[in-house]
Amino acid sequence: MLTTVILGSNSGNKVEYIRQATDFLSRQTGELVASSSLYETAPWGFESDEPFLNQVLRFETELPPETFLQQALAIEKSLGRIRSSDVRYASRTIDIDLLFCDSEIIHTPILTLPHPRIAERRFVLTPLNEIMPDFIHPLLRKTISRLLAECPDPLAVNKLPEQ
Repeated sequence: MLTTVILGSNSGNKVEYIRQATDFLSRQTGELVASSSLYETAPWGFESDEPFLNQVLRFETELPPETFLQQALAIEKSLGRIRSSDVRYASRTIDIDLLFCDSEIIHTPILTLPHPRIAERRFVLTPLNEIMPDFIHPLLRKTISRLLAECPDPLAVNKLPEQ
């Protein structure tokens, strides 16, 4: 199964948090088969002086989506992520969101796939478009490149030079 995730960090050594999360995911979930460039993006849904770094990764994995999610949450916690039930969007050391697991459609109490806000977020669509522009969103029935062209999000997404 190909599982696609987005990593985000806007606190501390952002590049290092993304690198460590990528390493942990590679060791604990499966083989990294594609990665986008790093992008600097404005915070989405809240105010912060610190921009985010985001990167999309694809893994070939044998893990069921719920197990992959549990691994991702454990990695976030190990890298200092503190989740609060009071605040939906806040600065964080690392965020790992599952975007797609192949073309599966999942609605459980702990997981919704595809991620429900992909089409609203330029910071997700831009790196997705870099590595999988022709992938068809299983619910919206549009390619990633089409969703990016139609995205209403006005926030800037800037590709960083290669690290």
